[in-house]
Amino acid sequence: MIRLMSCLLAACVLAPVLTADPLRFVYHTGDQYRYYGTSTQRVTIDGRFLQDALQEYKVSYSVTEADADHGRIQGHIVFLSQRQGDSAGQISQEFDTDYLVDARGLYTVPDTEVMPVVRNVPTLPEGELKPGDTWTADGEEVHDLRDDFGVDQLLRVPVTVSYTYDGPVDRDGSTVQVIRSDYNLYKRTGFRYPNLKLYPLLMTGYSHQRHYFNADKGREEGYDEEYKLVLTMNTGEVVEYSGTGGSHLVQAQTMDKPAVVQDLKKGLEDRGLGNVEVKEAPRGVVINLDNIRFPGESADLVPSEREKVRLIGEILKQYPDRDILVEGHTADVVSASDPQALSEARAAAVGNELLAEGVRRPDQIVYRGWGSTKPLVPNDSPENRAKNRRVEITLLEN
Repeated sequence: MIRLMSCLLAACVLAPVLTADPLRFVYHTGDQYRYYGTSTQRVTIDGRFLQDALQEYKVSYSVTEADADHGRIQGHIVFLSQRQGDSAGQISQEFDTDYLVDARGLYTVPDTEVMPVVRNVPTLPEGELKPGDTWTADGEEVHDLRDDFGVDQLLRVPVTVSYTYDGPVDRDGSTVQVIRSDYNLYKRTGFRYPNLKLYPLLMTGYSHQRHYFNADKGREEGYDEEYKLVLTMNTGEVVEYSGTGGSHLVQAQTMDKPAVVQDLKKGLEDRGLGNVEVKEAPRGVVINLDNIRFPGESADLVPSEREKVRLIGEILKQYPDRDILVEGHTADVVSASDPQALSEARAAAVGNELLAEGVRRPDQIVYRGWGSTKPLVPNDSPENRAKNRRVEITLLEN
């Protein structure tokens, strides 16, 4: 169970004033931004502790269309897990999103979309505001329980949200408007699965959120939340998820991909690595290490390859505001090792080496493995298998 929630803490309350104009979301075609978030969650079953979990996520958004009243938001959301001994985060789940939002914050999302989980929150009011003003509006939570319990449909939970305007606060030298939202959840699922041993019949819970809205830029720059979700199962068991979350927003600049490709190629050539391929990709610029060597069935970088990664890291330091994605690939050959696990371990090895060289902070490098599922060329010769056996480092645009 994953909730996409975020937060920023404000420092001090300013003197109460009316907002000069109604608060509105504003969209500009080409705008890019991302959220970094974490949440802590406790899970219990019938009141017995099951686990505590730290969840991390990254959300990259682009405004692809905009007018005075709407924006089309296309995004990519990744959820991270931490393998023992790794510093870089491993991508455990990822989703693409594509939906419309209007100036008050009301969503139009295709019925099949899983994300965002929380929709139409906050919904901005019609008129000017003074501290203490309240209003209500409809919202929705959409939960994907299919992998957790084997159900075959999304669970949609309509909610009535109560809002309170607290007023402006100063955060890091800029003024944002604080809006509180509170709602309860109550939904009988309607699920009936005679062949499933365990599935939810009822969802209840609550959410208390504090939103930080930048009126000058027309966007929410973060929010914090305390929440609880309670699932009553067909067996009578009660599973409870409770937690808090937080995130911060970063404005992303459009990447001049052709210029970055040329700069990276020159940097590689200057360091004697001119045979390394660099190319544009939808998410950024990719450095393809198809000649990086690992011992057979191993993810241990040999000294010569550590030096190669170190030299590449020197170049990547020139782009400190761009996050890095490391992806591992194996060739489709009979092997004693699990190709998926091996590709993940090799991607992790390169990501951890970049971190050890101080190329980025741990929250700026993520990795994942693809096994042999994404070959560049047919696996019909030793030369082609060598090309498919690779690690790709992507300098992410957003």
